[in-house]
Amino acid sequence: MKKGFLSFFLFTAFALALCPSCKDDETAEWKNVAFSVASNLAPENGTIPYEGSTVVFTVTTDGKWTYAIDQSKTDWFTHPTVDGMTLAILIPENTVSRERSGVVRFISVSDPTLVEEFTITQEPGPVPPEAPKADLLDVVFHADGTAEDVSPLKNEVLSYPGTALTCYYHDVYKRIVTNYTHTPGQGSRKDSYYRVDYYTNETFKQGLDDGHTLEVVLRSNRNDGTKEYKPFSAHEAGGTGFLICKEGQGGHPACITFLPNVSTTGKSTWRWAQSDVTPEPGRYYHVVGVWDKTAEKAYIYVDGQLKGTADAPGELIHAKDGARWFALGGDSAVGSMGNAWNGEVVLARVFDDALTGDQIALLYQDAAFAGQTPVEFALSNLTYLTRCEIGAGYTYTVYGNGFAAGDKVKFTSSANVTAAFTADAAFTEASGDNTLQSLAVTLPAGIPAGTGRYFMALVRNGSQYPLGTVEFTVCDNPSVSMPRIIAHRGQHQDGVENSTENSIAALTNAQKLGIHGAEFDVWITADDVPVINHNATVAGSDLRIEESAYAQIRDLTLANGEKLPTLDAYLEQGAKDASMKLICEIKTHSSAASNTRAVNAVVAAVKAKSMETRVDYIAFDYEVCKQLRAAMPAAGVQYLGGDKAPAEVAADKLSGIDYQYSTVLSKKPEWVTEAHAGGIEVNAWTVNSTADMMACIALGVDYITTDNPATLKKLLETPFVTAPK
Repeated sequence: MKKGFLSFFLFTAFALALCPSCKDDETAEWKNVAFSVASNLAPENGTIPYEGSTVVFTVTTDGKWTYAIDQSKTDWFTHPTVDGMTLAILIPENTVSRERSGVVRFISVSDPTLVEEFTITQEPGPVPPEAPKADLLDVVFHADGTAEDVSPLKNEVLSYPGTALTCYYHDVYKRIVTNYTHTPGQGSRKDSYYRVDYYTNETFKQGLDDGHTLEVVLRSNRNDGTKEYKPFSAHEAGGTGFLICKEGQGGHPACITFLPNVSTTGKSTWRWAQSDVTPEPGRYYHVVGVWDKTAEKAYIYVDGQLKGTADAPGELIHAKDGARWFALGGDSAVGSMGNAWNGEVVLARVFDDALTGDQIALLYQDAAFAGQTPVEFALSNLTYLTRCEIGAGYTYTVYGNGFAAGDKVKFTSSANVTAAFTADAAFTEASGDNTLQSLAVTLPAGIPAGTGRYFMALVRNGSQYPLGTVEFTVCDNPSVSMPRIIAHRGQHQDGVENSTENSIAALTNAQKLGIHGAEFDVWITADDVPVINHNATVAGSDLRIEESAYAQIRDLTLANGEKLPTLDAYLEQGAKDASMKLICEIKTHSSAASNTRAVNAVVAAVKAKSMETRVDYIAFDYEVCKQLRAAMPAAGVQYLGGDKAPAEVAADKLSGIDYQYSTVLSKKPEWVTEAHAGGIEVNAWTVNSTADMMACIALGVDYITTDNPATLKKLLETPFVTAPK
């Protein structure tokens, strides 16, 4: 019993199999039996080639036998077959590049003390070929919109953010990708692209000069075949890169093209390697362009297949000076970006060598998008809060055009791309005065508390399209603070007629609109009469206001036929609506003395009409601001210059900063937080586009000064975040 127990204990980890002739009662007592096992292995503990083989064991015994295989280590042994006194084991091909071994034990059933053990070892499989590594440029995008080069050269990748560039995490490619919504082929773009300078890096330049390979994974959103547009290129009277050519170029359709400039004469000569693959909107393509200097050929590969060849003898002609850089999202140009891209760029790489077809097949193997179902997205006019407080159960709404019933919205944390959720969206069609559709998403329970940044992607039929990014501050009692509207020089456009800036009519229009305030500009005449005008001269006249007596300019008219308004007349109209603030900008005159004259005249006029609490002040001259603060302590006084940090303005007891959004606040958004921390307010000027309005709302500014107050009012009345009912 003891010996039998030991035998059982030793083999519980093995798969035991009795030969077909074995009977249970024959194990009742041990017998003196002969027992030996031979195999076709040479030597008996031999090595199997990696391709695989069948190992046959032959058992010689006058008793019964069985075998055991250690399944924890040899699950790759397949189809063991017993046939009489033989055991055959099929050893499959070793597909991994390491040696493997397993143990087979044969046991006499008649006498379990008789055991023979064989170790089968199989050679490692061949090391699979690796895709080549980009040695000149390998761009990786980051969640914050920046990018870096992870090639050995570590080139600097400059980012030019803008409203036509978004990034998001791609579930299939497992990386951050970029999407560009430029008008296809648009030129002279100053933003929404990336730039990599190469020409001053001799290694990079020489790598291109002696033959090179470019790789890109792209998706085109739309193209009508009338414009060249480029995802990744350095073309300007020379260079190399990719494009979608125009319909009919060289007798080809609008197709994916590799275009190096290679010449035997030193003059610009384009070598058109055209694929004849017209990109299907919404479909991803792996594209490789090769210039083989030795073979004097240019090749274009699409999804691993050679699709086009062009003769390309000679030397590479680089782009002209000032455009010797690679653009992602368009094409290099002097002072700007051209041939703007509309679509996605997943990756962009440059190799020193002219890669072979086999190497390109390996690149495609790594980047293939198997089973994709292309979906054409035609989204436009996207409008949403890019930053807000919100809570679980609250509804977050995205507005735009091109949505459809059944669309969903996926949110992916930029800090942890594995943290993502997809929410159903309530679709509302545009109707009446509302020209935008909407998708309303209810945030689920369990969304992490605190502040986090999320990529938003529209999900339709399994495909995704980036909507942008949003910063949620998840809390128990969220609130959305909306800025107040100031009509810049009154309401002189945006739905009104027979009006002009700084006119009484423009002020009246703003009063009818029912907004917070109207801004106007004041100059002082030589005889101390304050008048309303933006420029130092009145349109149609060469007379400088501060150098002229009022009698000389009183009959000058504005574009709408009004006489040049005086401050007194403006205040009289302003007094008719006690709910509206008047925002008086005192213009910077030619001397400090004239500035002071203007301050004194304005203060006297306002006090004469008892409107001290109705008028606030702004100025570019900091000394003027301090004079106004001293003279009118009950009024708001904000500095316009944009060159002083909020802490300095707060220290001088001004009520706020009034800075240009495009050049100051968009570059230093932290100044909004700093201003509020210092107890002062923030006004942003002059904010006219919906995108900039939404950005200012997200920044949390207190006021927006705009030429389009009616548009802004409608926008602020739009529900972007709503509490659960």
